[in-house]
Amino acid sequence: MYGNRDLKGLVIGGSAATRIANLALLVLLVPVCAWGWGNDGHEIVAIIAADNVTPAAQSHVANIFGVPADQVGPAMEAASVRPDSEFREEDRSTAPWHFINICLRDERRDVAARCPGGACVTGKIDEYSRRLKEGNYDRWGAAGDLAFLIHFVGDVHQPLHAADDADRGGNCILVDSEPRANNLHAAWDTAIVRRLEVDRGCEAMAHDLEKTYAGERASDAWIPGHTNDIAWESNLIARSDIYAALGIPVEPCEAPAAVCNHKPGVDLKPAYMDRADVIAGHQLAKAGFRLASLLNGIWVLPVPASDVPRVAKSEPGQISVKSVTGQIVGNRRSRIYAWPGVMSARLLGLSSGFMVS
Repeated sequence: MYGNRDLKGLVIGGSAATRIANLALLVLLVPVCAWGWGNDGHEIVAIIAADNVTPAAQSHVANIFGVPADQVGPAMEAASVRPDSEFREEDRSTAPWHFINICLRDERRDVAARCPGGACVTGKIDEYSRRLKEGNYDRWGAAGDLAFLIHFVGDVHQPLHAADDADRGGNCILVDSEPRANNLHAAWDTAIVRRLEVDRGCEAMAHDLEKTYAGERASDAWIPGHTNDIAWESNLIARSDIYAALGIPVEPCEAPAAVCNHKPGVDLKPAYMDRADVIAGHQLAKAGFRLASLLNGIWVLPVPASDVPRVAKSEPGQISVKSVTGQIVGNRRSRIYAWPGVMSARLLGLSSGFMVS
């Protein structure tokens, strides 16, 4: 069995063809994952949304996360990654909720059938929107349900979370790219977003995208009942700007395989990555604007004063939370910890060395 060091050695050095061949072996050895946009992309979406929520919606988000109104941005940013870093490991049945397998040969009328039982990203966006509006939360509570909604709106705007070409949304297509990515899906999840950031960080990137696409804010309103249209929009981007642009043939529609049937590798040339940067940035901005619009529609009126818990006044740079009781929950891998119903302790500034039993 290969150790981590051996696996790393497989993909370093050699020609592009050699690296792709080595990555083929790597795919057989390492489990496939499909985390839309990676942490940075989801945080960018959350920051943009927080900047564009109404005071009424802001009051509800602050109340759910137990923070002052001026800390809604950091709270949404921290919550945006919980479905990947925390909830997915707690309950593996949530994994299919992050995507919808729309075949490249499907038509718009086929989209609804690709979400059996509502257990896909479009169905869960509609479900959690309804739960938050009605105050009818599931096992994850208000904070968990809102975290899911923030995350899933980001996911549905990642084109490969709404497309499948008998390749598990690009997970089975190996790539040679800079920055490095194991497969096409991972390239769009993380490598392209890292290129966008250029060491500026999520907040600066989010604000840059807001300025770049400010003229589209009004047109990027969330229209209730049209979640499938957004997924279809993402699918069309995947068809034209991912699969067709890379010359990847369109395969017949079939049930997604449990494991990858290995696909030929592709070289993501600098020109392709430059174009992908623009598309990904646009999608992140759309997701942020649409998430804000969705939250604004869920909460038209502010939280009644009688329902607002007392929150201690925060000092600059600090975040205050309402008093809570219960067992601290956490994830050893991500080192993100939280009190029940409250944002992750990464936001609260707890030491990365803090552990729970």
